[in-house]
Amino acid sequence: MTAKDTDAAVRLPRTYDVDLLLSDFRSLSDVPTAPQPGPYHKGEWTGIALYSMGGKDSVFPSSPGLDRYQETENLGRAPYFKKILEELECPKEVVRILFLPPGGHIKDHFDFHTSFQFGLLRLHIPIVTHPDVAFIIDGQRMNLYAGELWYGEFSSIHSVKNDSPVVRIHMVIDVQINDFLLSLFPKDFIGRRRAEGISMTHEPMPASEAELRRFVCDFRIPGEFMPMFVIGKPLSTLARGGVASVRLVGGKLTVLINNEPAFRLERITDNTFSISGLPPGITLQFQEDGHAIREVALDLKGLPKDLYSARLGKFQGPSIHQRRVTLPLVNAAEPVAS
Repeated sequence: MTAKDTDAAVRLPRTYDVDLLLSDFRSLSDVPTAPQPGPYHKGEWTGIALYSMGGKDSVFPSSPGLDRYQETENLGRAPYFKKILEELECPKEVVRILFLPPGGHIKDHFDFHTSFQFGLLRLHIPIVTHPDVAFIIDGQRMNLYAGELWYGEFSSIHSVKNDSPVVRIHMVIDVQINDFLLSLFPKDFIGRRRAEGISMTHEPMPASEAELRRFVCDFRIPGEFMPMFVIGKPLSTLARGGVASVRLVGGKLTVLINNEPAFRLERITDNTFSISGLPPGITLQFQEDGHAIREVALDLKGLPKDLYSARLGKFQGPSIHQRRVTLPLVNAAEPVAS
């Protein structure tokens, strides 16, 4: 029996040709797979990238960066996959084909950055699956059929165990939220999500270099927030916090953390910026005093308080609906490196 719509998962009104899905998958059979990050599996969970930051062949999930999410060369070899993604008329972040072999087990974890409040949803299209794949979301078993399009509430605890004789293959699509995406869901479901809060994607505003130069400044990022901004380094090295330097580089506002380029800022209102690579539920707002920045505020929606545990897939402590944190400015006379 197929899974039924719940708050944990919703089948969306798209069905895809399984033969064409398999044909595109076979066209990528020579592409090396890479292990997924996370301590909740033994490395058997692997994937290939169809969209990634800068179009690189990386299956690392959404993270801040200096580029935009773009198609990889792999997608150019898979016309049906490309058509599916083009018809989903919403901004894509990371898109992967993920594999879990027989006996593979992705243990209980949660993906803290995937929620309506934070502005990023994760969709699944099974390509190869089996009734003996135990896919559990928020305590409910989800038996999805090949060719279906599903939303899952992956900010809830979930796991997958493949007790079947086949490799489970899913296309996993991370998307930001716009009106098109919301139109795919039942109205009553979206009504409940609106009551909790939805972060919608923003189109960047055009801005001249002269306008952007107003926002050049330095500020400190407390250690508790560093896991949002620095990826790929041991979490133990982040607790001291860091100094963010906002600079104009190549006509774009770029943030360096402890002198290392980290991400770009994209202007969405006169003094508010989104962070390249991250969903719209996190923004930076600059308050000016004459020709100088007098305050930098970090706005966060729907994120857990303990971001260190969250990066490891562990839910500890409360999830906070919305919070604003003032980030202390660094005096020009102070050293930039922490």
